[in-house]
Amino acid sequence: MKQQLMKMVFEDNVVMNWSTVQKCALILILACGMHLTWIVWKIYIFLQPSVWSMINMPLMRVTFWIDISFFCVLAALIYPTIYYREHKLAVSFMPWISIGLFTLTLCFGSYMVGTLSPATMIGYVSMVTVGLILFQRHLIYVALIPATIMLLLCTYLSTYHVIPYAPLFNIGPTQENVLLQPFWVNTMLFFSAPIFLVSLLLFEILLTQWRNREDYIEKLSQIDPLTNVLNRRSINLYLKDLHDQFQHNQCPYAVILLDLDHFKRINDNYGHDVGDKVLIEVAKCLSHHLRHKDYIGRFGGEEFILLLPNTALAQARIIAERCRIAIQTLPIFLKDQSTIQISASFGIAMSSSNTDPSELLNQADQALYAVKANGRNQVQYYFDLPPLMTKS
Repeated sequence: MKQQLMKMVFEDNVVMNWSTVQKCALILILACGMHLTWIVWKIYIFLQPSVWSMINMPLMRVTFWIDISFFCVLAALIYPTIYYREHKLAVSFMPWISIGLFTLTLCFGSYMVGTLSPATMIGYVSMVTVGLILFQRHLIYVALIPATIMLLLCTYLSTYHVIPYAPLFNIGPTQENVLLQPFWVNTMLFFSAPIFLVSLLLFEILLTQWRNREDYIEKLSQIDPLTNVLNRRSINLYLKDLHDQFQHNQCPYAVILLDLDHFKRINDNYGHDVGDKVLIEVAKCLSHHLRHKDYIGRFGGEEFILLLPNTALAQARIIAERCRIAIQTLPIFLKDQSTIQISASFGIAMSSSNTDPSELLNQADQALYAVKANGRNQVQYYFDLPPLMTKS
């Protein structure tokens, strides 16, 4: 159950592919969480008279109700991001509203606890980075630039005592330095830890999904989109690897080219949709009758290629014959539930020390050509051909 949940969160539920409005819902939830954290902390302060001397209590009471008001507004805005995410107005305005309110929340809290405090630094860096990953850059920069200017201005003005630094705390010449007190350190940990953990979780989710997307794109670049077997480029790479291994350890391998017999007639008589269905079913059939270590690829229109590692000639013949029979007995159902029968011709070439991959393909192709000239639906090995039919 735990593994299924992790798979759903990290792989299936791809946050990066969410719509912009759905991402707005996530941002609003995070902003609600920030205000909820401050509300919980302030309730704790109200219940601890021993720390009141270090807190600006009148400002605390005002900001407490501000936090509750903001929490209610943000929570209410989550509704349209869920139920009206396809609505034109939601798509147009919710990103600006949600990002703006989140930025305002972050700036307000940063000034209250100190623009140079650990909580502000962690929140600023983490949320900006996550925002740039989730949203289009112009949405983030429009909010980031004014927020950065505001934080820098507050820092500058508080440095010259024009405005108080961290006005939520009593920091003055008559008080012992609050910023060195365990109370202030614990407060910073209380504010920083949730932001850090949530950001870390988001980074982990996004990084995992990014890697999964890269793996998926890489896989797509290797397979034929119709039949879901390897494409010609990938097969050539695997063939080169097999040849390099053969040169190193002399483990034999076989190359088998097969071509569907009279495939043009199928397209002409039944249409290209039936022809596509035939190719898909043949690819499935071949995959089912090959070994786990074998490779199957689509080499051309109706031509497939099989690479059989660590395989001697006798075994290659058996595998090719098994696949030939499987294709010959494979029923292709039409829309009216009638069936058509198909067959395929096979040409085999075996690895040798003086034959490179391109020559092997040429040998398999000549063997396949000989089968077509001799009645089709057969298996032929290149070196079994009469001398007049081979081209060195």
